[in-house]
Amino acid sequence: MAHQRFTQVLSNAGRNVEIEPFTQALYEARDLAMSRMRAEGQALEAEGIVAVQLRQHSDTWGGHTTEFFAIGTAVRPLRDDHVIDRPAMVLSLDA
Repeated sequence: MAHQRFTQVLSNAGRNVEIEPFTQALYEARDLAMSRMRAEGQALEAEGIVAVQLRQHSDTWGGHTTEFFAIGTAVRPLRDDHVIDRPAMVLSLDA
């Protein structure tokens, strides 16, 4: 992500404001993790990916870094006549 100019840092000092470059960097990192998982599913010729988990770790390499980890199960037919039912979305309320 791009650094902030000194004047930007001073103008935000002591204020509770969103720092847009940080937010944008988080969005891009999350999208990159998801697109890499999607590319792996396509390489396996999967019809979809289920049980997806997206985890964010901000302390792996220090307090100023964030890691996104996307994992799921690729679904593909075992044979040509095998039909896969469309999965239903499930949103856990426990987490």
